[in-house]
Amino acid sequence: MAILLIGVSSSLISGSANLSGSIEWVFLMISLVANITAVTGLSLHVLVYLPMKKAQKDLKETFK
Repeated sequence: MAILLIGVSSSLISGSANLSGSIEWVFLMISLVANITAVTGLSLHVLVYLPMKKAQKDLKETFK
């Protein structure tokens, strides 16, 4: 979640502040990398980790 907040705040800073061109590009790149990382992490959590935990729980109940 923190990475997502960093990405969003970097995007807001680069879009709303009057910065020089190179600093604006730096904030834009930081926001892109942070947002892509956050989305990938959240997707893996929802699509891989949660189903694995459910399958593990079901497997434990089966072999009780």
